[in-house]
Amino acid sequence: MKGNDTVLIMGLGLHGGGIGAANYFLSGGSRVIITDLKSEKELRKSIEKLKSRKNVRFVLGRHDFEDFHNVDLIIKNPAVPLDSPYIKHALNHGVRVDTDIGIFIDNISEKTRNIIGVTGTKGKSTTAALLHRIIIRKHPGALLGGNITVSVFDILDHVKSGSYVILELSSFQLGGIRERGYSPRLGIITNFMEDHLNYYKSMEDYFQDKAVLYMFQKEGDVLVINRDDPVFSLVKIQAGVKLTGFGFEGSFTGEGSFIRDGKIYFRGDGKTDFIIDTAEIKLPGKHNLYNVLAAVAAACVEGVKPPEIERAISNFHGLEHRLEYVGSYNNTAFYNDSAATIPAAAVQAIECFNGSLTMIAGGSDKGLDLEAFITKINGRVNNLLLLEGTGTDRLLQGGLKGKYKVFSSLKEALGHVFRMRKSSDIVLLSPGFASFGMFSNEFHRGEEFKNLFFELTGGGEYYENGKEL
Repeated sequence: MKGNDTVLIMGLGLHGGGIGAANYFLSGGSRVIITDLKSEKELRKSIEKLKSRKNVRFVLGRHDFEDFHNVDLIIKNPAVPLDSPYIKHALNHGVRVDTDIGIFIDNISEKTRNIIGVTGTKGKSTTAALLHRIIIRKHPGALLGGNITVSVFDILDHVKSGSYVILELSSFQLGGIRERGYSPRLGIITNFMEDHLNYYKSMEDYFQDKAVLYMFQKEGDVLVINRDDPVFSLVKIQAGVKLTGFGFEGSFTGEGSFIRDGKIYFRGDGKTDFIIDTAEIKLPGKHNLYNVLAAVAAACVEGVKPPEIERAISNFHGLEHRLEYVGSYNNTAFYNDSAATIPAAAVQAIECFNGSLTMIAGGSDKGLDLEAFITKINGRVNNLLLLEGTGTDRLLQGGLKGKYKVFSSLKEALGHVFRMRKSSDIVLLSPGFASFGMFSNEFHRGEEFKNLFFELTGGGEYYENGKEL
């Protein structure tokens, strides 16, 4: 953009994307308007990071149509649909509308083809972060960004000729670059589950955006895909694209990663290499084994040696808000799985644990199927604490058989945990729903859980067997 241009950023958000975009265009000399339906109070942390910048104007708690036709470019938050009346208004006035990923691709496409895109309903953050840890061992300077709360604008200036870039890509981000006809040289699809039906009209529409990851791949490109997941039968690759699978052994005979007798292997180029014993993996749960398998398959395709892969995996302890161990108190372990925003993810979390389980769940509804979630709760959860929300309302109508309590705040729910006479072996926050209303987002919810834990325990595991609260 030219220095005298005006850029409107639609959606400042709390994950860093809007901040990265603002800093990028302000540094280039553009004037910037930031508009968001959230209030100044809700966006306080993001606004603080931009308060020292000049030539920026905030429009908060609303959008003004006038702003959408008096600018040269609009960078929309990926989750804003193209049929938004404000976006339609801008397009009708000839204003260019784009996304952060679109601008990023335009700027780096002539520098490097070593772009690895990771998508999927769940597991993409863990897979992308782990793969970055592996790839950087062979390619120092490898970069990580995208939907993983690292704005692509923050890494843009670090992309050099031939740089490796691992991008976590949401369906919204992929849909936003469809018109570019671009797919990364190496794509990974972790899985495909029911989600975002409050945004998409159908699962077919949802998958069509995911499919942009491989839809425009060229001969010699690679798609790494979960062969144990329904997504495997949905994918139709382009001619000349190499398909590499990952999953449990089963009847697997092709190229890819697999588990046999508690060990992970990769088969390719006519040989089978041992990678790592699953006992060395620090991530709990079967679903995390799939994430590891995905990263292994991609790393092997890129020529990383097995010993380097093993070292990276054995030292990886996972990401925040994803079955994150918070601490222990009076022999009860507390886990933060706030990123479980769909029922299927919460089911996976429950399956990770044995022993007596207290679960904190509930939140805002996405209109997803709850049958498997309710069945798992009925059969496995000893104490169920629910946070108020539209999803919770529907959960209560679905046939819960055990006792439960509903709370208007996470503080009340966690306080109840500490007042229970009979504690559980595990306390798990795995909501199965979004966090709209009660929290800014799922990360805010997870931070609140951790803060409350340390507030109530005076330091968690360092205060074990302390006074009764």
